[in-house]
Amino acid sequence: SSDLRDFRTKSHRIHTQIKDLCAILSGLVLASDYKVGQSLVTNKNFCDNATFFQDIFEVGRRHKVMNPDKMRTEYGKLVYILMDSQASDVQQLLEFNCVRPLRTVHT
Repeated sequence: SSDLRDFRTKSHRIHTQIKDLCAILSGLVLASDYKVGQSLVTNKNFCDNATFFQDIFEVGRRHKVMNPDKMRTEYGKLVYILMDSQASDVQQLLEFNCVRPLRTVHT
């Protein structure tokens, strides 16, 4: 319950969750390719790497479309986080958009 008191509003809580998710993704990139990961981690400004995070979230969405039996609970959590990230007050705090339009063969 002390964690709930630390957040002033729901948008601040969502902002913190998305920042933590982006930090974890940056750490995974750093562990797999040091030079690329170093560029993500050095400035710690996630809005500069918005296309990278959009690409990662897109990979998760596409994986679920191609493998409907996989990621049953994780995909739902990802979708809820991405839906919450679309709120205007959260986007102002994040300074970038986590979701981009779905790219298909026809676009």
